[in-house]
Order: sequence, then structure tokens, then C-alpha cells
Amino acid sequence: EPFSKFNGTPAFCWNILVITLMPQKQHSTAIQAVLSSFEEFIFRYKEEELFDVDRFSQVFAGERRSTSTPVAIKHIRKKNVQFVKVNCQGNVYDEILEVFLMEQAAGHLCDGSFENPAVIGLMDIFDLGTEMIIVMERPPGTVDGHNYLFQVKYIPEDQVKVIFKQIINAALLMHKNGVFHRDLKLDNILVDRKNEPFSEFDGTPEYAPPEVYHWETYMAEATTVWQIGAMLYMTCTRDCFDTFVYMTEDNKVLENVSMECNDFLSQCLALDPNQRPTLEDLLLHPWLELTENEQTLHSVRTCLDIK
Repeated sequence: EPFSKFNGTPAFCWNILVITLMPQKQHSTAIQAVLSSFEEFIFRYKEEELFDVDRFSQVFAGERRSTSTPVAIKHIRKKNVQFVKVNCQGNVYDEILEVFLMEQAAGHLCDGSFENPAVIGLMDIFDLGTEMIIVMERPPGTVDGHNYLFQVKYIPEDQVKVIFKQIINAALLMHKNGVFHRDLKLDNILVDRKNEPFSEFDGTPEYAPPEVYHWETYMAEATTVWQIGAMLYMTCTRDCFDTFVYMTEDNKVLENVSMECNDFLSQCLALDPNQRPTLEDLLLHPWLELTENEQTLHSVRTCLDIK
């Protein structure tokens, strides 16, 4: 169904996810138990530097003491935590919305869901009275896509193709699991030093599709396709992307990439949402056909982690 209000980045768009769950399905697996001991949190995890903050939460780097595994530790004030009722095997539970969405995006909850290795793993949840703490995986050696773009002087088109094929596959699995990210952008993609992409869930308001500017309703899949186009545009041009500017400019063919890439980009960034391809159609686009060399790149690791 179409959405009438866009809570995302107005030049992509905001926060967690909007979910459209299959109402006929119950959840076959209970979400991870919530712990309530601060001493247990200190025993399990070492908290390090602050690396992200917004109005509602703070995220710290950290480490699981028993294995020295890097983790991300998110503190959310209790009054800002949203809950959702979840039916699991006939029992109804109040679950943290953000945790529920992560688990469903990964395909861990609903019978018949698709396992999505793309999603950042959930490790522990703590309810400490005045705040909730969510502990997630933090893949070592990764950097967000925006920083990676400006750290690396040149990304060959064949590597760009491999990365975006993985992003589309991850988004498609999320949609099949009833989850709409609503804020795909380079800041929310984690890339390791071998060009292995990980996508993380987080929002802001900057890459809204044109229909939002026209005060129209917008659809989940068409929005995701637009945001994939916005990320690809930034990757190819190394320039900022702003939907409003893109809508008003005469957008020319990019000379530094192939005609197939230009065609893929123009389809994603069609101003009319009805003219944008579906995610499944995108995967069939000739630009994403991998050569033998590109398949070797693809086989290094085809994993996106979405947080």
C-alpha cells in the first residue's frame, strides 16, 4: 500500500523502517530474551569510544570480553523506545520495535520468511530501567560507504557493479520479508577493505523520491529503487545527491561509466515512480550481468549487513 508521509531524509529520507507484515503469519521464533542486570552488561561487554549520536540514542564502539569480538552498543532512553505487540506461537509479547524490525528483516521471525544474511546480527538486549541497550555485531575493518567513497581515489565500475548487485539482493529480501528500509544511502552501507558491502539500518532525511516533493503517496519498492539510484549516482560522480536539484536539472549522460550503467541509473532515477523497475527487474538488467572476472570478485564475499 502507498505511504502518505515521508519520515526520511528529504534530499533521500529518515530512521528505522516502515514495516508491512504479512498479517496471516504468526512468528515462529521468540525474539531474544531481555536482560536486566547492569553488572551482566559490564561482565559481557567493554564499552569504548562514542561513534554516533542523535536525538534519541547514542552508539558506542565496544568489544565482547569473552571473544574480543567488536560490537556496536546502542543506548536508547526508555521514554524514546517504541514497542510493538508480537504474536509468537499464540502468545503475545511487547517487543522493542527496532529489534523486531531487525529480526524480521533478517528473516528470523515469520514462518515462510527468507533468510537474509545481509542483516547486522543482534547479540544482546538490556533493560536497565531508564534506558535500553541493544548490542549488535560490528564487522571489523569496515567503513561506511560515504567515507569509503572519499577514502578510495577510484572504484572500478566492475567493483561498483558487484556492490550494487549485493545491495539490490539485500533490499529485495527485506521487501519479501515485509520490511521497507525507507532510508537507503551510502552512510548506511558498510564496506570493508576488500569492497565487501554491509548495509546498516539508520535514518536521516535527504534522499526522498520526487513523489514526496509533489505531496503524493509513495511506495516502498519504488522508493528503494530511487535510493539505490541516488547511491549509484554519488558513487559514479563522487558528488552529492539532492533529489530536488536532480528534479530541476537537465541530467546528462555520465561519461566516466558505460552506457549500460547510464541506462541502469536513468531507470532507477525515473521521476515517475511508475516508470521505475522493480527490484527483481533491476537484477535482470544487462549492467548487472557479471563477467568471469567480476564473478571472481563477487565470490570473495556476498554479504551485506543491515542494521
